[in-house]
Amino acid sequence: MAERRHASGAFSRVVAVLTVGFLVLPLLVVIPISFGHSSLMSFPPQQYSLRWYEALAADPSWLGAALTSIRLGVTVALISTVLATITAIGIFRYQGPGKAAMQALILSPLVVPVIVIGVALYYLFSMLGMTGSMTALVCAHTLLTFPYGVVVVNSALERFDTRLEQAAMSMGAGPFATLWRVTLPIISPSIAVSAVFAFLISFDEVVMALLLSGPETLTVPKKMWDGIRFDLTPVIAAVSAVLLVFSSVLVAVAEILRRRSQGKNQR
Repeated sequence: MAERRHASGAFSRVVAVLTVGFLVLPLLVVIPISFGHSSLMSFPPQQYSLRWYEALAADPSWLGAALTSIRLGVTVALISTVLATITAIGIFRYQGPGKAAMQALILSPLVVPVIVIGVALYYLFSMLGMTGSMTALVCAHTLLTFPYGVVVVNSALERFDTRLEQAAMSMGAGPFATLWRVTLPIISPSIAVSAVFAFLISFDEVVMALLLSGPETLTVPKKMWDGIRFDLTPVIAAVSAVLLVFSSVLVAVAEILRRRSQGKNQR
């Protein structure tokens, strides 16, 4: 029996390593390509240089797209996190009928294909004359990121010790003071993780950008898509490498915040 469990564990580890390798290795190929000197994307490069990073830094269209994506991501992260936190707390405290249906409705954007949501929003914003505006992108990205925030914050609330709130109220604190001084500080790392995820999802979202963005709201994913279709150069690899490092740093920050959240709940 022990030998069977050992063999099963070894097989699981091998499968996990192969899966991670399958997902990560193609990403690592992009980095050497981005340092190639040739105008053609080739691996491995015959000569290395910073030519395409210099071209990226000197191109105002890429810088403008980056600023648009950052501004959009920050806005979506703030709005989505606030709405997700309020919703998660409301669901956590609500014990009446229809709670499961309410949760299913809130989390439904997670199971509906993004292209379906994008087409629906495209027709809606077309009727309202909002297609191509920053407002349309913010609304669309908030709709996509909001359920993730609810899941993250709700998971922190499930581990939250409600006796701390009861102790605060027994000492004279009102509901709002208890929420502000007890509940929110304890789950704040999870709220921050929710904001990081919302920013990343918004920054990388390409379907909504293809359907809803315009000349004044060109994002990095949309510009990368246009570059792959119409003008494929190693600049795309340089952008991909920068985004890979940028996303990895943010994911590392989110993991640190998640561990802090677990530590607070354990204490």
